[in-house]
Amino acid sequence: MQKPFVTLKLAQTLDGCIATTLGDSKWITSAASRAQGHQLRAEADAILVGAGTVRADDPELSVRLVEGKSPTKIVLDAQLDIAPDRKVFDGAPLILIAAEGVAQDRIYARESDGAQVWQVGKSHAGQLNLAQVMARMIQSGLQTLLIEGGSRVAASALQDGLVDRLVVFIAPKILGVGLPSVGALGFERIADAIQLQDIDVKPIGDDLMYTAHIKK
Repeated sequence: MQKPFVTLKLAQTLDGCIATTLGDSKWITSAASRAQGHQLRAEADAILVGAGTVRADDPELSVRLVEGKSPTKIVLDAQLDIAPDRKVFDGAPLILIAAEGVAQDRIYARESDGAQVWQVGKSHAGQLNLAQVMARMIQSGLQTLLIEGGSRVAASALQDGLVDRLVVFIAPKILGVGLPSVGALGFERIADAIQLQDIDVKPIGDDLMYTAHIKK
């Protein structure tokens, strides 16, 4: 299958949380890490998040902290129920990924709000089919993708073998219990774990930036 080069970016505490149990996530990592995250955005043709991230954080998904062009925004929104007053509707082009069979009036409404709508099927796990999304990306000339969350989206991309590179910003903070950076992958044995290679770790302020490629 043809697909873009996919980078999964995570910003988490030392114990692997991206938010508290109440959803608070600002700010886990330092300003220096956030600037590096914006550099990753500037290097990508497109950036992808789930609808939950848009509802919880109302992100712009734009490049602001460094020089560069903002990527095309892709949001997984199965039933097209994200409100059009969200910040993702402003700036760079927005593509909403809807489930096949979603109500036609919702498609018209979101298109009138300025978004493109792509319909895709469901994967074996019942989530929106990311492989179909990536095939559409290639057809549209989008060659590189940055996935920024959330937890279920990260797990789905990893489960489907779609991630090429992992970039994790690790803050010197411990929550104990919180939202994990990656959702359940269903592994019961250590031997089944996703393996990483070409590992690089470097400090960014008080944080660590951990970069690795997925061993295929």
